[in-house]
Amino acid sequence: MRKVRVAVVGYGQIGPVHVRSYKKHEDKVEVTVVVDLLEERRKSAQEQFGIKDVAADYNEVLKRDDIDAVSVCIPTYQHHDLVLAAARHGKHVFCEKPMCMSMEDAYEMEEVCKKAGVKLQLGFVRRYDNQWLKFKEIVKSGTVGKPVVWRSASAGYGAPSTWFFQRELGGGPFLDGAVHNYDFGNYMFGKVAYVSAHGSTIQPDRTGVDTGIAEVVYESGDRLQLMWSWGLKRGVRGGSVHDVLGQEGALVFNAPNKNPLTSENPDVQYLTVNRENGIEEPFAYDRNDMFADQMGDFIDTIIQDKEPKVSAKHGQEALKVGLSLLKSFETGKSVFL
Repeated sequence: MRKVRVAVVGYGQIGPVHVRSYKKHEDKVEVTVVVDLLEERRKSAQEQFGIKDVAADYNEVLKRDDIDAVSVCIPTYQHHDLVLAAARHGKHVFCEKPMCMSMEDAYEMEEVCKKAGVKLQLGFVRRYDNQWLKFKEIVKSGTVGKPVVWRSASAGYGAPSTWFFQRELGGGPFLDGAVHNYDFGNYMFGKVAYVSAHGSTIQPDRTGVDTGIAEVVYESGDRLQLMWSWGLKRGVRGGSVHDVLGQEGALVFNAPNKNPLTSENPDVQYLTVNRENGIEEPFAYDRNDMFADQMGDFIDTIIQDKEPKVSAKHGQEALKVGLSLLKSFETGKSVFL
């Protein structure tokens, strides 16, 4: 079969990652064109990866017969329009997270792609990361007990562009950033019962909450607790926590960990469970390139005509959690899903 020909639309932060990842599968995919409004970014794609064809207008690119699929790497509030346009031109779609900015748009994206007979895959890359998969395996096994409290705390400047911080464009850290946590929480724990959140906006040029505390409570009894901030000045970092607490111990997530016992193999890493009486139990995993594995799987989805591993439904469920938390920030009340 001939190679799948891809247009990467958007060459800001994540676009180059997509191109690099596709390049690792050159036996089955070709990055035919990179699209970006900015000339310097188009030149960068040519210089970094030798991309011969670049363009400024994705509408013209979508009309071309030599494009089979599109990587959507533009801002979140623009996802909906590009996905619909690509599907209506018969192009398969890989859409970065979050899916979009409203549930109505998310349902329409799924419906239009289904009607057009094209694949729609979402960019929840942790589902391809061996470290995160080992994390899930340990938690689901009951090694630290059940149910658990998954804690995540971080603070910094956050995102590279102003739109990320605006309520209607990017939603701030509790939508754009933490949506990875919501998807992986759904993957590990199942259905969400309710969410609650309290927050504030530290920097005056933002319309979205940039600093807050949020909790996602699952029907299983497990909890995800977030204390996140994108409210600090550039170059300033706060403390961080990433662990899972249970009756039998604590899973400490540090990336990456060397084997605390014997191995010097750099391709083998470890997560650690802390137990009673100071006992530390290491769990091994093989380090991998999650983005390359993700984009390779997307291409296989097209070639093999199979259902995407990370579907529109997954994107919708994660988006629902994020939008519900934004609503909780605004009302000061818990939101039941």
